[in-house]
Amino acid sequence: MPESKLKLLVIYTLAIVACFIVVFPIAWLVVSSFKTMFQIFQIPPQLIFQPTLDNYQRLFFGGQLMNAFTNSLIVSAITVTVSLVLAVPAAYSLSRLNNAVGRNVSFWIISVRMAPAFAVIVPYFIIMYYLKLIDTIWAVAITYLVFAIPFTTWLLKITFEELPKELEESALIDGATKTAALFRVILPNAVPMIASASILTFVLAWNEFLMAFILTSRDARTVPVLITALSGTHKLDWPIMAAITTVSMIPAFLFITFVQRYLIKGLTMGAVKT
Repeated sequence: MPESKLKLLVIYTLAIVACFIVVFPIAWLVVSSFKTMFQIFQIPPQLIFQPTLDNYQRLFFGGQLMNAFTNSLIVSAITVTVSLVLAVPAAYSLSRLNNAVGRNVSFWIISVRMAPAFAVIVPYFIIMYYLKLIDTIWAVAITYLVFAIPFTTWLLKITFEELPKELEESALIDGATKTAALFRVILPNAVPMIASASILTFVLAWNEFLMAFILTSRDARTVPVLITALSGTHKLDWPIMAAITTVSMIPAFLFITFVQRYLIKGLTMGAVKT
């Protein structure tokens, strides 16, 4: 076998194995959501079985799922929107500060994102308690923004630094102000990374558990918190957990599907130099 074909065979084999490793747990989860408790624990596992919609009926008509989904969507939307509104001008300003002040501020911003959640959850809880925001979506959204804004700022700062400065200089020569150059020249060329930052921020906010678990009790519970609440104390209701986990993946999958081309392009910006 020629060496080129052998390399191609190895690459395709590794790609198939990687796809199987990624897809198999998701497929197993989706299939389990249509099983009963008895069917899930059958040994050997039954590939052909009588599917049931009982898990989804209990989930949707139990009164808790839609409230948790609404809370997660609202919190994620607030996190993405506010982080972009604040991160875009901050990232643009820092990308143009080529001095010690800009570098120190940039490092301080990213250091906030690197702080573990366990280190700040108690102060946040105390603050939200005195502000009477416990068990509200605002408490969750504010704490998410503390981590989302530095993350988005850092990503966009790198993007603005890599964009050709000639674009901005041409706009300034034509009489545009710094603000006009940002909105008319810089941002249109940074759309892929802005979309990528939005996707990553949305996924992080949608899947975050610790902050929502500590700051909510019932009214403002998000989907990850609801999954934990349904797990029980003495036994796990695996079918219902598989159903809610399957449903919880749908918004993120849909969001990524519609903007995946921006995600790929944004994450590879600057990777190839000509």
